[in-house]
Amino acid sequence: MSETKQIKRLVLFDIDETMISSDGAGRRALSRAIDELHSLPEALGSLPMSGKTDKQILGEIFMAANLGFEGDQLKLEIDRALERYLHYLDEEIPASKNYIIHTGIPALLECLKADPRAFLGLLTGNVAVGAEKKLRRFDLNKYFAMGAFGSDSANRLDLPAIAVDRAAEQFQQYFQPHEVVIVGDSVNDIACAHHYGATALIANTGRTTWEELEAHKPKYLFKDLSNLEEVVAAIFN
Repeated sequence: MSETKQIKRLVLFDIDETMISSDGAGRRALSRAIDELHSLPEALGSLPMSGKTDKQILGEIFMAANLGFEGDQLKLEIDRALERYLHYLDEEIPASKNYIIHTGIPALLECLKADPRAFLGLLTGNVAVGAEKKLRRFDLNKYFAMGAFGSDSANRLDLPAIAVDRAAEQFQQYFQPHEVVIVGDSVNDIACAHHYGATALIANTGRTTWEELEAHKPKYLFKDLSNLEEVVAAIFN
C-alpha cells in the first residue's frame, strides 16, 4: 500500500487536436496576421502545423517567403506577428462553427484532478496567451496551474524540462523523467517525450494517421481518450 502512495505523475497535456479542435481558428488568425504585416495572403498554404510551436511556424513561414529576417530582426518580426495573431484569435475562435472538445477529455481531467497521485500541466506549442484563449471556451484553464508553452522556446524539445522546473515550484514536487507523461496527438509530441525520457501517451484525434503515429513508437496509442479506465491505468503504469 505504501508503494502505491509513492506513485506520482506529472501529466502534461497538448491542446490542439488532443483536448480540443478549433476548426482552424489558429490557422486563420495567423494567416490574417501575416497578411496584414507582410502582404502574404497564402503564406501558410498547406504548411503542417501539428505539434509545432507558434514561433517555429512563423520562422518557417518567413524563411519560405525569403523575407531576409535574421537574428534580432527575426525575433522582432515573430513577436509582431504573434501580437496580431492573438488579436485575430479573439475573432476567429467565436467564428468557428465546429469548435469542439474531444471525447473523454472532461471525464479524464476530472478524474486526474481528484487523484492525489496526478499533477496536471500543459505542454503546448501555443504561446501562453493563445493557450489560455483556446481553453477558455470550455473552461479548461481551471485544470492547469502551470505549463510550458511555445512562448518559452521555439523548440518543442525544450519544453518538458521547462515544465518540470515549473512543476517543482508549483507543486513542491520534483519529477523524474519516468514520472512525466506527455499526452498528445502528433509525432512531435512523441519526439518530445522520447527526447526527455518521458512516457508518450498519444491519441489519434489529430491530423496524423494511426500508421504514422505507430511508426514513431509511443508507449501508448489510443484511438481517442474515451476509455477512462484504460487511459488512467496507462498514466499510472
